[in-house]
Amino acid sequence: MPVRNDLSSSVLRRLILACRTQTGAIANLANPSEQGLSLIECLVAIIIITLTVVVITPPVFLATATRIQSRRAEQANQIAQAEIDRVRAIVERPSSKSYTVNELPDSIGKAAVESFGAAATVKDALLSSSSACGKTKYPQATLVATTELVPVDINGDCNAEFAMQVYRNQGCPDPAVGTAPPDSFLIGVRVYAYDPDQALPSLTTERATLSLTSGRRDQGDGSRKPLQALYSRIANSNSDKSIECVAKKID
Repeated sequence: MPVRNDLSSSVLRRLILACRTQTGAIANLANPSEQGLSLIECLVAIIIITLTVVVITPPVFLATATRIQSRRAEQANQIAQAEIDRVRAIVERPSSKSYTVNELPDSIGKAAVESFGAAATVKDALLSSSSACGKTKYPQATLVATTELVPVDINGDCNAEFAMQVYRNQGCPDPAVGTAPPDSFLIGVRVYAYDPDQALPSLTTERATLSLTSGRRDQGDGSRKPLQALYSRIANSNSDKSIECVAKKID
C-alpha cells in the first residue's frame, strides 16, 4: 500500500510544519524584543534615563561650581600674598633707601588687625592692574583709607574682578612722635569678589569656606565674605628697634 503510506507521510509532515510555525509565533510573542520595542518599553526606558540625569546633574553642577570657587580663592590668595610681599619689600630695603609713612598702608591705630571691621566703599578712581587703564594705578602717592577697597584687575582687561582691603596697625615704636614710620607692624589684607556693575553688598571679615559650595559668593543675608584674609608681621631688618619690638611682641 505505497499510496496510503505516501499520504500518511505527507499529512504528518504538514502537521509537524504547522506545529513548528505555531511554536515560532508563540516564541515571538514571548520575546517581543526580536520584533522591536513596544511603546511601554520605550516609556520605561525614557523614565529610567530621565531619573539618571536628574540624579547625576546636581553633583556635576556642584563640582563645577566648587572648582570655579576654588580657583577664585587661589587667585585671591595670590593677590593678598603679593600685596604683603610688596609692603615687606619696601620695609626691608637697604637702610640707604629708607621708607616713609605714605609708602605703607593706612594705619588703624592700636586696634586689633584680625578683628578690624570690613571696608564699606570702593575707591573707583583707583585700579590695581598690569595695564594702563585710564585710572590711577595702585599703589599711588596718597593713602587708601582703611575703610576703602582697592579694585584689582588680574587679566589686564581693565575690569576689576576682585577688591582688596589693606591696612596696618600703628606698629612699634609708637609713631605718634614725629612722622617716622614704624620699624615693626602687623598688616592685614582681605580680598573679596567684586563686580563694578553691581552694588557693593555688606562685607564681613570671616573668610569664606569652600566646602560643598554652590558657587554663590554672597551669603543668605546678602553679605559677602572675603575669599582670602591674610595677616602678617613685617619688620625692618635694618633696625635694632624692630628686633626689640618682635622680641617683646610689641604691636
